[in-house]
Amino acid sequence: MKRRDFLKASLVAATTASASRVQGINETIFDSKKVFGANRFGLFWANLNSSQIVSVSDFEGDKFPNTMNNSLADIVQNEARVLYPMVRKSYLKAKGASKAELRGKEEFVRVSWDVALDLAAKALKENFDKYGAESIYGECYWWGGSGKVGWGRTVAHRMLKVLGGYVEESGDYSTGAGLVIMPHVLGSSAVYDTPTKYKAIIKNAKNVVFWGTDPLVTNQISSVPPTHDGYVGLSELKDSGIKTYSVNVMINDTARYFGSQNILVRPNTDVAMILGMCHHLFVSKLYDAEFIKKYTVGFNKFKDYILGVNDGVVKDTAWASKICGVGADEIAKFAEILAKEPSTVLIGRALQRADHGEQVFWALVTLNAMLGHIGKEGLGFEFSLGYGGSGMTRKIAPVLKGLSTRISQKYEHIDNAPWKNTKNITIPSSRSIEALQNPGKIIEHDGNQIKLPKMRVAYMASGSVFTRHQDVNNIVKAWQNFDTVITAEPYWTSTAKFSDIVLPVAIEVERNDINQTGDTGEYIVAYKPVIEPMGESKSDFWICEQICKRWGRAEVFSEGKDELGWMREFYADAVNQASELNIKMPEFDEFYEKGFVRFEKDDKSNELYTRLADFRSDPAKYRLGTPSGKIELYSPVIAKMNYDDCPPHATWLEPFEWLGSEKAKKYPIHIVSPHSRYRLHSQLNNSIIRNFAEVNGREPILMHPNDAKARGLENGDVVRVFNDRGEILAGVLITDLLQPNVAIICEGAWYDPEIWGEKSLCQHGCVNVLTRDKSTSKLAQSNTAHTCLAQIEKFKGEIKPITAFSKPKIVQSL
Repeated sequence: MKRRDFLKASLVAATTASASRVQGINETIFDSKKVFGANRFGLFWANLNSSQIVSVSDFEGDKFPNTMNNSLADIVQNEARVLYPMVRKSYLKAKGASKAELRGKEEFVRVSWDVALDLAAKALKENFDKYGAESIYGECYWWGGSGKVGWGRTVAHRMLKVLGGYVEESGDYSTGAGLVIMPHVLGSSAVYDTPTKYKAIIKNAKNVVFWGTDPLVTNQISSVPPTHDGYVGLSELKDSGIKTYSVNVMINDTARYFGSQNILVRPNTDVAMILGMCHHLFVSKLYDAEFIKKYTVGFNKFKDYILGVNDGVVKDTAWASKICGVGADEIAKFAEILAKEPSTVLIGRALQRADHGEQVFWALVTLNAMLGHIGKEGLGFEFSLGYGGSGMTRKIAPVLKGLSTRISQKYEHIDNAPWKNTKNITIPSSRSIEALQNPGKIIEHDGNQIKLPKMRVAYMASGSVFTRHQDVNNIVKAWQNFDTVITAEPYWTSTAKFSDIVLPVAIEVERNDINQTGDTGEYIVAYKPVIEPMGESKSDFWICEQICKRWGRAEVFSEGKDELGWMREFYADAVNQASELNIKMPEFDEFYEKGFVRFEKDDKSNELYTRLADFRSDPAKYRLGTPSGKIELYSPVIAKMNYDDCPPHATWLEPFEWLGSEKAKKYPIHIVSPHSRYRLHSQLNNSIIRNFAEVNGREPILMHPNDAKARGLENGDVVRVFNDRGEILAGVLITDLLQPNVAIICEGAWYDPEIWGEKSLCQHGCVNVLTRDKSTSKLAQSNTAHTCLAQIEKFKGEIKPITAFSKPKIVQSL
């Protein structure tokens, strides 16, 4: 671009921005407008006054608008916003890696975008050129931002692909163990498979079991903008009068809504209860022997296990009761009901986030195989029903494409195309901190051996490791092993505060993008700049393109299109698909102005869809992806791995700590960390919504009356929750919705150490300060967040102000 053209373009941009600000100043309180918007919490109308979002109104197409977007005005103009590019003082002075031990303690310096991007591009390129893909950690997590064009995760991965490769993670924190074990058992990931429809369940089931799941909470949010159709299915299920059961560690929102019969089980002991049920079904001859014979393999070996043939331990209901805390008669009766009546079991993802988490999913599949309902219309079991609004009838609609990490072949002539042949280094989900601490270590994973990489530079996009990952105090120490940490983030999260370079990111209402709503695909929606980006915030797309530009590869990344250009391309593809479906869509400009296009016609062909129905109808024709083509209750493949912590059939393995262990004498409370109804993981914890949830400014801890009384605690008290790994403060809520010796602290509270950069008391209540960073087993190497014992006592120290949502110290220059 010629200099005068550049200056002209810059002047136009500046004039447009200034005009917008002047317009806002000139407006009065009566000058307002309503603009459509969307994000991971739902669809909404943003109400503007003086060019600022002042509130939101419900969108008529959202079936059950939740409260989360009521925080929109607050999260835009939030005290925790990163407004300008920032670089840690020592790092800026050295123009590169320096004094990593000062992360979290040292001031940041405000710099220009050019300075910040130059430093980021330099650190990434130099380390890649010198050490290869293993030196670049690019596992930008799933939940930060959204959009088909500028989703932070996708564009960061595309940028790092242009660089030549990076360290990525297989699986995820949500379902890591399930994703690895289920292909051996069912031949697919199963946990993300399209689930059975509610209509089929309501038509055929007499019992529905919510096993370790709380869909009233988890349906609030989605990976794409939700229209909350799942709540329609849940309300229809309630109206149907079908009997529901909840197997859980507490009486959760879903159980209360349905008036379910509650079976309270000790945390991490579901496998024992399930084995007791299987034993009772077998000895009572209530199991479906025909289904077992026709559709499964390996039952005889499992049968020998529950009968105690080899170890002398009979896994009957009495044995199970001693472990799980549910009465033997109750276990037997529950098994009989499910066997004798058509039943559907909805299985929660939280169950497998525990020591030996693979086993509980395997055990539940085994139980359901013995029940014999699998594949019958509306019956069997589901892993993904209750998440993302799934289970409702889809609309006849095109499927919107999105930006890919695949680089176009037309750019292979540029700079030797390092992205063409370089393969990423893949490590299991949640093993990143172990890699930081032990580079070069060989670990087992699903029958293979993986050498942990030596990671030197981290690129983080809208995700906070210090709330997501286990054993936060251990992370603080290991984090110093990075030479450079680059974080692209809208807010001063703990991860941002522990970074070297922080790049301010625009949120959905400040940028252009396109997306499609939830499970039904009812809407294609436009994200557009409802307001100007706060400070100097830029989109993730722009940031990544600018970094690639410094490598001479901007066009490789963008293919010559900006976000609006990509939106037009994806929309045009959807229009072509729609034409083949005899659907007429408006022109792009009309769509963009309105903000959405709706598809109204239901796809009746699949509204009674039942997962595994084809397999049941013809197991030879519709073989599963397992070696046998059937459900593998015993896996010869896993048997050959010979892992001591993952036997070849569903097995009770004692967790590293639980209420039946010796450690419970010192730490007698099992801490369980479910999702909060007031946020998406850690998102929105910095918003006004937290005021409706917190107790004395701390994350709530739900305690049983007996446990509170034994410690002299009352509602509203601030308590110290602690174990060998760390300590946190929490605010007490006393309730009989849970069992004694179990306490609930929701995951996602922002980390707030009393002394930043050191092992110290978290004043706000980040539960992962207490959890252990141990893998589920050698098979999946996933996280064990729900295996956690602690002690609770009334806090006697000084209760200090929360700093989690405050900016770090910032100086204007070196």
